[in-house]
Amino acid sequence: MNLRDLEYVAAVAKLGNFSAAAEACNVSQPALSNQIKKLEKELGADLFLRLSGEVRPTDCGQRIVKIAEEMLVGAQRIRDTATEFRDPEALPFNIGLTPTLAPYLTDYFSNLFSVLFPRMRVNMIEDLPQNMLKMVEDHSLDVALVAKLNHNSTLDFTSIWEEPLYLAVNKHHPLAPLPSIRPEEVPVHDFIRLPHSFGYELEDRLPTPDQASRGSKRFDLTALRFETICRHICHSDDCTIVSALAAEQFRQDNWPLSFIPFEAPGNLRNLGAASRLNCPRKPLLGRIGAYIQENPPKGVTPTFAA
Repeated sequence: MNLRDLEYVAAVAKLGNFSAAAEACNVSQPALSNQIKKLEKELGADLFLRLSGEVRPTDCGQRIVKIAEEMLVGAQRIRDTATEFRDPEALPFNIGLTPTLAPYLTDYFSNLFSVLFPRMRVNMIEDLPQNMLKMVEDHSLDVALVAKLNHNSTLDFTSIWEEPLYLAVNKHHPLAPLPSIRPEEVPVHDFIRLPHSFGYELEDRLPTPDQASRGSKRFDLTALRFETICRHICHSDDCTIVSALAAEQFRQDNWPLSFIPFEAPGNLRNLGAASRLNCPRKPLLGRIGAYIQENPPKGVTPTFAA
């Protein structure tokens, strides 16, 4: 029995399929199946019920899967501990960013890591918050930059900055001159929003557009990418919500947009780094937070405390 065998067992239990488990473990399906059969022979007990179109643990298998998962976590902690005592720049640093952050932080983080860790390879991964938090748990990411509101309580959260929320409209929109706006004043027939949260409490008070409310639109849009919506706003009478970080980038790029501050409570989001408990790369995160405290991106207020 070895750790690789336990990885196979945990993968099959999680995915319920030998082929999917083999793909996740980067081995062939016959190799994975044969290794599990050898382990079952060694233990003298079946670990899985092999049914038509389904694989699930036996009673014995359920208990062994739980132990295997604990052992795999322990093995990763051993690796993490060794990493802590090696050169911190010897291993790549994997950081996750949401689609509403990544386009506006790639240059900033490129400069940050060049200053702090010039020899370290950095991998920036763009994904949705829930996916990134799972990747942190699975050790695929060292940290994920997410709003505290979207944070997973099983992980550590290190606050880095706060930033306000704006309503973005075309510069010629009737609402553009307003000094501020309440969520209830946002016109439902002009409002477009992403299917996932930005991480502001105020979002619950914003209108939820539907087919009926936008039925009079000659040209309508449903989009998965934040920038697609914002580019559409530039030449339409629609509106959307924009974080301060994005608003500053749009101003710098001379997009024809106006940004109206929200005056209601919940118009600030606490953005920070989600990381594993006792992650050995926390010292790196501390240096990153200190750098941001001294050199924050434009439009945000640093909140990092060493």
